[in-house]
Amino acid sequence: MKSVRILDRVNHFVSQDVHRPALPDGGVRVKVKAAFLPPYFEHLPSGGWLTPPRPFTPGQCAIGIVEETADPTSPLRRGQSVYCDMYIEGPGAEADHGFIGCFGLTPASSRHLAKWPNGTFAEEFVGPEPCFTPIPSNVGVAPEILCRLGWFATALAGFRRGGFRPGMVVAINGAAGLLGTSAALVALAIGASEVRLIGRRVDVLNEVAKSDRRMIVEDGKDAAPLDFVLDCAGGDDVSTTVALSERLRRFGTMTFVGALTFRAAFDTSALMRNSNSLVGSFWFPHETAADVLGLVASGAINLSAFRAETFGIDQIVQAMEYSVRHSGGFVHVALKP
Repeated sequence: MKSVRILDRVNHFVSQDVHRPALPDGGVRVKVKAAFLPPYFEHLPSGGWLTPPRPFTPGQCAIGIVEETADPTSPLRRGQSVYCDMYIEGPGAEADHGFIGCFGLTPASSRHLAKWPNGTFAEEFVGPEPCFTPIPSNVGVAPEILCRLGWFATALAGFRRGGFRPGMVVAINGAAGLLGTSAALVALAIGASEVRLIGRRVDVLNEVAKSDRRMIVEDGKDAAPLDFVLDCAGGDDVSTTVALSERLRRFGTMTFVGALTFRAAFDTSALMRNSNSLVGSFWFPHETAADVLGLVASGAINLSAFRAETFGIDQIVQAMEYSVRHSGGFVHVALKP
């Protein structure tokens, strides 16, 4: 079958024909319909991250069709459409989490990546049963759009871990990015009264804001009080993050779902006096994917404005370049085997 591969001593993606993956105990085999290609994947072949043993097939969130299950009593059935989540971890509180076909966050994740090394950038994907969520029949969204589902679920988990309540005024930092735009729509879907968009790409923010009158693009001078900040920003500029924390109302929360690379200096005395909370939120529990699908099915999240540029497996180099240059806002890249 056709597959994208990361090879030993090679610092770029290649396309190859490989054997069908075996189906181990607890596994599910799906035919991949579309897989999400985020911009950060350009760094994956370089060797700087803790990855599965090379060679392996990379991959991220995908939509597929169940072909077979190792467990005959599995609730998943042949022909069923499913969302494929790459997140994997062991039981308990040990830090051993990571992503199949991608990277681990701690050395302890190596055992999971070795058992389930191959991701979704192939004609077939085999993963552990908990990573698959059935897609309701009333979700009539194209696979190349729906494969972004993990970014919506990451935002939803961030709101929940921060104690979001309907009626809150929310600010999204990094709202022009893939995660930030997804988060803005999630905020409205779960009952935010107002969503304030902050980011560097004002043209993208304006496009996103046109989708709902409750969205407001901030101009850098805004100082409106906030109930909740979802920080989706990356990079080393923490000034906006710190400024937003100082606009929180009493009992307000800032939740971090992005990847800032520089330490921020917060006024801890002010945070204490206002009983504010700073919360970290990484990815999401598997069951959150079903909740997002429910919001899509109900119409609370409308994906009609989203656009996917699609590429084949043998176009991985062009696809990666396009994702780095153009992903953000309503636009993303998907691989379609």
